[in-house]
Amino acid sequence: MDHLSFIRERRQALSWGGLLASLLFHAALIVAACWVVFRSPSSPPRDDGPSVFVTAAGSTAGGSAEHAVKARPKANFQPRQRLAVHNANASVSLPSLPPVGGALTGPTGGAKGLGSLNHGLGKGMGFGGANGPARHFVGKPVMGATIRAQHVAVYLDCSGSMKPYLERVTAEIRKQYADADVFLFDGARIVAVEDHIVFGRTFRGEAPRLTEAPSQTVESALTPAGRQLLARLRLSCEKGSLGAWIDRLLAEKYDALVVFSDFQDGIRVYDEKRKGHPSLVYSDSSYHPVGRTLPPGRWQEQWLQAFQQAQRGQGPRLYLFSIQGEPQGFLQRCVEASGGASINVRWLRSGR
Repeated sequence: MDHLSFIRERRQALSWGGLLASLLFHAALIVAACWVVFRSPSSPPRDDGPSVFVTAAGSTAGGSAEHAVKARPKANFQPRQRLAVHNANASVSLPSLPPVGGALTGPTGGAKGLGSLNHGLGKGMGFGGANGPARHFVGKPVMGATIRAQHVAVYLDCSGSMKPYLERVTAEIRKQYADADVFLFDGARIVAVEDHIVFGRTFRGEAPRLTEAPSQTVESALTPAGRQLLARLRLSCEKGSLGAWIDRLLAEKYDALVVFSDFQDGIRVYDEKRKGHPSLVYSDSSYHPVGRTLPPGRWQEQWLQAFQQAQRGQGPRLYLFSIQGEPQGFLQRCVEASGGASINVRWLRSGR
């Protein structure tokens, strides 16, 4: 055997020996690993505990007891539905909101700031419809007219020719407005001295000689506000009749002024050329007509402006019920300005 053959055989013997040694070593490692795995007990899963705690003290400070609260899983997010308006002239008005940062944090913390935001939204959206510029009332039928109001004041002419109908008229009104304030005064005169209604809100001059009679208003049938009002205007309306009543009630919180009369007394206007002795310059009364044209006066402008406010929900509507002739032309203008109605109720004479 030569030298090269000897070296080759020796290397082959060493290779097989190393392979067997490596196999035996790895087999021992596998056996040891299996023994460790099956001998060691399995440890329970680790509990990280709740992520939120609520203290029994009721604040963020440490309390006497703590209760764990599991955090709720987040709900699946669903995109909000978009509203589309295809009208090119449409418009949307939204209330002004406070800045988001200040509303959420607030001056003293997150909870109070969020509460302030909710309060602001509720107040801004709630009062917008209630106290808007226009008030809309459901109309109620009264003797042929549709009265749109919530608080109603009624003037009944209780002169001798009208007394037979007062009970029926009062009953018809109270069918629809049980809490209406019904006032009874003599006649239905409207008397003015130049620019002021006699015994009205701004009257300070000398009154002409007028027919006076005590009021026949039933105080117990009035609302508490109506009784207080009667105490303030009783004397003025006993002297100034319908003119003083309308002039003063235009400043009160009524949605409708209702007048029942035969409208025979009419409108009378005096001037004060002789101080202390007003002289009659106009009257469309059925008993004593004077002149042909109603002289202009500031009181007329004030009445028309006040009744026009009813169209925006800021003044009363005027409703006239006549058992005889048509009401005076100026009163008809007030009715039109307010959106009220003028109705003839001659059928009451037949007792229907």
